Amino acid sequence: MKTALGVVAQAATLTLRAARPAAGALLFTTIFGCSAETRAPATPASPPAAPAATSGSAVSTAPAPVAEQASSDLAATRVDPRKVPVPSADAPSRGPVDAPVTVQVFSDFECPFCAMAAPVVRELEGEFGGSIRVVWRNLPLPMHPHAALAAVTGLEVYAERGGAAFWRFHDSIFAAQRGGLDAKTLEKLAVDAGADPKRYHEALEKHVHDAKVQADLDAGDAAGINGTPAFFINSYFAVGALPYPEMRAIVVQALREAKR
Repeated sequence: MKTALGVVAQAATLTLRAARPAAGALLFTTIFGCSAETRAPATPASPPAAPAATSGSAVSTAPAPVAEQASSDLAATRVDPRKVPVPSADAPSRGPVDAPVTVQVFSDFECPFCAMAAPVVRELEGEFGGSIRVVWRNLPLPMHPHAALAAVTGLEVYAERGGAAFWRFHDSIFAAQRGGLDAKTLEKLAVDAGADPKRYHEALEKHVHDAKVQADLDAGDAAGINGTPAFFINSYFAVGALPYPEMRAIVVQALREAKR
C-alpha cells in the first residue's frame, strides 16, 4: 500500500495518496479490520463488540507466492522468513531486543479495530514478558483523514520523550478515538505525553518524520499488507483484531519454533 506523504502546514494535517498493492502481494480480508480497499467516515464508528474466540481469523483471498504454509490450527499464515519486514533499530518498541519472538504491529491510530487489538497485544506482553518484543509500525490508511498526522505525532513524541512517552501517547490516542480525532486533539495528546508544542509544530512544518512513516508504508506494501491491524509474529502473518486465544496460539507456536 504505497503512499506519498505531504504536510499542509497551516492546517497541520497530512494527506495520503494510495495505490493498489502490487500484483502477487499477500492479499487478505478480515472480519475485524480496516481495509485500504474500503471507505470509512471521517469520524470512526464505535468498534463492534469483542469477537468470540473463533472469529476474526485472517482468510486468504488470493494466491500468496511468499507464503510457505497456512496452519489450520492458527489464525495466521507462515511466511518465508526472507519476506518478513525488518524493523528499523529506532522504531518504537517494548521488550528485549534479543527476545525470541518479535511481534511487529502494523497499525493505524484512527482505525477502530487497531484500538481493539491494542489491549490484546498488551495482554501478550503481560503473559510472555521478556520472551516477546513488540515493535510499532505505522500504516495510516487513506480512508482515515487524521491517521497520517497521528503517525508523525507519535513519532515526534517518541523523538522528544522516548519510548515510555510514546506508549502513553499510543494508549491515550486509542482511548480518545471514539470521540473523533483532529489536529487540535492530537496536539493536546502529544503535549500531555510530554512533547514541546513549539518543537511539535516545527517537526510538522519540516516534515521531520514523513520519511519514517513512508518507510513503514513501503514495508507494508512490499509485504502485501492491505489492512489494519496486521501482525508479523516472527514469520507468522496475521491480520485483524484477533481475540486473545488466537493471538496467544500464534505466539506459542513462534516460541516453540524459536527454541528448536
